[in-house]
Amino acid sequence: MRTLFVSLDTLCATRLSCLGSTTVHTPNLDAFASDAAVFRHTFATDIPTQPSHTALFTGRSGISTGIVSHFHPPACLDEDVSWMPSVFHRSGYRTAAVDHLFSMKQWFIRGYDDYMVPPGRSRSPASVIRGMAEPWLDAHRDEDFFLFLHFWDAHIPYVPPEPFKSIYTGPFIDRVDVGINDKLSSRPSYLLFKRNLYDHLDRLPNLDYIEALHHAEIAYLDHELGCLFNRLDDLGILDDMMIVVFGDHGEIMTDHDAWFDHAGLYDSVVRVPLMIRAPGVVPPMSTDALVGLVDVAPTIYELLGPNLATGAGLEAMDGRSLVPLMERLTDHHREAVYLSECTWQAKRGVRTAEWKYIRCWDPGIYPRSEPELYHLPTDPDEQVNLATLRPDVVSALDSRLEGWLAAGLDGRPDPMLEVVGYGLPAVSRLRAVVDEEQAQGVAPLIDLRSRATSPSRGGRRRIRVLGASTG
Repeated sequence: MRTLFVSLDTLCATRLSCLGSTTVHTPNLDAFASDAAVFRHTFATDIPTQPSHTALFTGRSGISTGIVSHFHPPACLDEDVSWMPSVFHRSGYRTAAVDHLFSMKQWFIRGYDDYMVPPGRSRSPASVIRGMAEPWLDAHRDEDFFLFLHFWDAHIPYVPPEPFKSIYTGPFIDRVDVGINDKLSSRPSYLLFKRNLYDHLDRLPNLDYIEALHHAEIAYLDHELGCLFNRLDDLGILDDMMIVVFGDHGEIMTDHDAWFDHAGLYDSVVRVPLMIRAPGVVPPMSTDALVGLVDVAPTIYELLGPNLATGAGLEAMDGRSLVPLMERLTDHHREAVYLSECTWQAKRGVRTAEWKYIRCWDPGIYPRSEPELYHLPTDPDEQVNLATLRPDVVSALDSRLEGWLAAGLDGRPDPMLEVVGYGLPAVSRLRAVVDEEQAQGVAPLIDLRSRATSPSRGGRRRIRVLGASTG
């Protein structure tokens, strides 16, 4: 069966109108969702991009694979870990990607016949990704294939095209906040984000304007995905293929410490879209059951049959098939999902339907090292930390987290401790910028001295790599 995986990088689930947004309008994804299985409470086990995609394509969490951080130099995925593109290739599928993650970590190229690299370091717009994918689809539409498309539009620096930019930013252009520069420069990560976001914007009238740019990027991405779906329909294959649309992580705006970034295990970062469409195979449905991105791989292998599942390493996966939910045999999947980040800060968490508990190994540049506990039904934006008021809940969830860690590590060293010992990657990148500013005679704005806390209890084949010009 033709299979298409679509990654919506840096897109929180609630930024889609089909998943509750009243601010961003995504009519094409809404239409897609109407014919798909929609998992409304899906969570990224590991964030950000590299560990999240690794978890999705292996069906295993970072404590199982060792991949818990983004840009951690020593990290490498073992060759014997089952990798979804390789599973498809061994089963006789033509495999391809429009992606650039291989430039960051070598395992992202595994299993592909054709790996098409977009121009630039990472941030080609959706029209470019689609423009590279469509000729490949034209050429291979009569084959069983696996195609992975990675869209980055919702990621900084938020530079949407017209008319989306004006539609979303128009209400905020004339509202000037004279203190915005002071607000931005007060953030611990300011120097890095000045280079990667603020210096790319035509104006900075207020914080809402920046958030509106993010919304405009999502609306533009939705438009381009609509064009892609129309092309698949024109080719006569839209209703004869499986399409998986997912997010790898979301994005904080100004509701927590890490403005316009994806640090923090809050729902705005870890709750992501997941929709699976395959007419005649996947019945349209919607569920609020708790699921994780690690559940995608075993689900796809079950849906596409024993030829794919044989040798896929299902016994080693942390994920569990979502097929019983799809077939409405149950309305429950997990009691809790477990969360991890280790790039700006080293933290882990437990998320149930009622509670979010977060524990810190290293706060990095951010001030929150204390345990965090949020009651989600009454505090969905996670603003009121109840950890000191509900030690009973903290104790219960901490024990659950300890049990998950012990089972997942199975006696192996904790990869989070390795990263903390090496140095958090994003903090190292920020330190390099600060050092450069110092060399130019500009005093650093933040103290980057280590504030690590003590851990609380705590065979190759030839493939073609295609550049953008080849299509």
